[in-house]
Amino acid sequence: MPSDTFLRLNDEKKKKLIDASFKEFSLNNFNDASINRIIKDAGISRGSFYMYFVDKKDLYFYLLEQYSEILIDNMKKDLINNKGDLFKMFQDNIRRTYNSFKNNNINFFKKSLENVTIMEESKRTFGFRDKRLLKELIPNINLELLNDNARRHIEVIFAINMHLLMVTLIKLLKSDSLDEEILKDYYEQLDILKYGCIKKEDLC
Repeated sequence: MPSDTFLRLNDEKKKKLIDASFKEFSLNNFNDASINRIIKDAGISRGSFYMYFVDKKDLYFYLLEQYSEILIDNMKKDLINNKGDLFKMFQDNIRRTYNSFKNNNINFFKKSLENVTIMEESKRTFGFRDKRLLKELIPNINLELLNDNARRHIEVIFAINMHLLMVTLIKLLKSDSLDEEILKDYYEQLDILKYGCIKKEDLC
C-alpha cells in the first residue's frame, strides 16, 4: 500500500502517477510492466517512486484495490436494495459490477487476467477465500433468510459465490458485452447453490 508520503501528495501529482501506472499495466502484464516507463510518463524520479511504493507489486496491489472498492460498494448497494438477500445480491451484482469495471480502466483489468495468481495475492477481494471481504459485508447480510446449515457455513457459501461471480465477470469482460448466454449460465449456477441438487422426493 502507498506510503504516507504518497498520500500527502497533491491530487494532480497523485493522478499523474496513477494514470501512468494504469496505462503501463493496461498495455503489459505484470512481469513485462516497467517502472522506468511509469516514472518517465509520470515525470518523477526513481527515488521518488520508491518513496511512494515499496516495489512494482505494491503499486499493482494499490491499483487492484481501486477495483476492490468498486466491487465492495456495489455489493453493499445490492444487499441493501435486496434487503440483505445474499443470493439476490450476487444475481444483481454481476451487471452492476461489469458496467462499473467497463467504465474504469477496463483494459487494466482485462490485462490483469494474465496475472491471476498475483491477483489472488491481493487478499481483500480477488483472493476471495480470504475472510476480510465477508466481514465487511456481513452487517448487510440478512442471515435470517438462510437455514441453520447455511448460516453455519456462510464463509464457504460466500467463497463459492465469489468464485462464480469472478469467473463470470472475466468471461463477460473477455466477450466485451453483457452476453445473455453467459448471464443465463451464471444465474443457473446460483440457483443450484441456492436450491441444491437433490430432488425433493429423494429426501423423503
